[in-house]
Amino acid sequence: MRRITILAVVGLLVVAPVVPGTASSVVTGNPELSYSVADDTFGPNEEARLTVVATNDGNIEDGGVGRFEDQVQTARSVQMDVQEGRINAPIEVKSGTVTAGSIGPGGAAEFGFDLEIGDAEPGSYTVPVEVTYRHARAVIYEGPTSAPSETEYVWLDKERTVDLTIRIEETSTFDIVSEGSNELFAGDTGSMAFTIENTGSQTARNATIRLFSRASGLYFGSPAAPSAENGVFVESLAPGETERVSVQVGATDDLSPGNYPVDAVVAYRDESDIGRESDTLTAGVRVRPERTFSMEGLKTRNFRVDESEARISGRIVNTGPAVARNVVVRMSGQGIVAPTNGETAVGTLDPGESAPVNFTAAIPSEAEPGSNSFAFEVEYENADGDVRTAANPLRKTLAIGAERDRFEVTDVETSVTPGGTARLSADVRYVGDDPISAVNAKLFTSDPLSSSDDGAYLGTMQPGDTTTATFRISATSDALPKQYAASIEVRYDESDGDTEFTDGIAIGVGVEEPSGGPPVVPIALGVVLLLVIGGGVWYRRR
Repeated sequence: MRRITILAVVGLLVVAPVVPGTASSVVTGNPELSYSVADDTFGPNEEARLTVVATNDGNIEDGGVGRFEDQVQTARSVQMDVQEGRINAPIEVKSGTVTAGSIGPGGAAEFGFDLEIGDAEPGSYTVPVEVTYRHARAVIYEGPTSAPSETEYVWLDKERTVDLTIRIEETSTFDIVSEGSNELFAGDTGSMAFTIENTGSQTARNATIRLFSRASGLYFGSPAAPSAENGVFVESLAPGETERVSVQVGATDDLSPGNYPVDAVVAYRDESDIGRESDTLTAGVRVRPERTFSMEGLKTRNFRVDESEARISGRIVNTGPAVARNVVVRMSGQGIVAPTNGETAVGTLDPGESAPVNFTAAIPSEAEPGSNSFAFEVEYENADGDVRTAANPLRKTLAIGAERDRFEVTDVETSVTPGGTARLSADVRYVGDDPISAVNAKLFTSDPLSSSDDGAYLGTMQPGDTTTATFRISATSDALPKQYAASIEVRYDESDGDTEFTDGIAIGVGVEEPSGGPPVVPIALGVVLLLVIGGGVWYRRR
């Protein structure tokens, strides 16, 4: 009897209500799905997502056990597939069949499809969607509803096509149609430029093109006020109209060379004065290695303690990838060593090109001889005329020599004796590095020595020249025959016109023993005295 009942149900479910046999009961019903589009408005030339919402209201024909009622109203293995070939619009579906599982009575499910909408004319378009699912058409059971047993199900597979409607509206869409070179160097700034076009069908008003850097070392603005964002205002951009955009960009010196993306979003008001935003556009900026320099062939002259014009010379080399204009090299002080001429203007250097640099510094007497590190900063102008400084100063080690006198005094000769006056000669040797002029030597003595002619003009001297200085020296009568201390100081003019003085150069002046024979001075005094007396006697006898 049970088999006869099930076969009868299967045969009559579609055309008539199910009437079970005497010992069996049946619950019949079906899902009732309705379909809608969550957002049915799109624009041309955009990527969009179509979201279809399926809602199940359910339908019971013959009720009974509650759980059986849910089962006959539940749509199982629900699938949707957009019929792309039947869409009368340039719309490409990027998603395949979407499955949502089961939708019970009163339930809903979303089915998402990725679309690429081409240059579609504004208007309404039908999107056919094929829907398939399975459900229990009937549940046959025996026994009371409180404790049913020996359950049998009758399954049906459903398939239908639903026509959904979407709307393509007039809108503004944008595209970057050309870009400039958009190239800069690490540690520098440059210009980023591109042309943006309104490729839509509606005028964009009060538009702001917002730019966003994706790299932490790439910024907008100046190095003093870097920013990860920037904006350019465009009053109006009609369909087909273009706008050239140019902003200043910069790259930190530690940013690796390469191509970096910059995102652009256009925020604007449409013709209904509704605020809208475009999809994200992307432009690129190329960062090249930073400009670098090196200092080569450093040489020093007179680079020693107590030297007012210590000299440094060398060559600055552009080791970077680009031209550096109006290059200036500056020497920084180190401790008590201070540059007196610490700047050399080089001019323009092409990659690999070099130019001479020269500096002078004052090294005081309290400086210590030895190796010291000195920094040289390189300043230049970029292509926009902005002044930039190389990120890292060039550090060079230079040796400060010990203090050295520029003159030596040798071969001091004199024949002065106690109570006498004589000529004193001394050889003055110039051991400096540069020619000097207006050289004067001055003799300094102390008791028992003195000088009535203590200056000697030596004229012009070249490095290594020796000139004899001559003075007149006297010794008191009580001077002892021995060496007495004296000194010679030299005054001279350097090649740049500065007048310099040496410290006193110590020399020894020997007083000699009087030679043998009658005492010349006493005899002379006696003769003079006798003449005076004799003259007086003769005068009285007249």
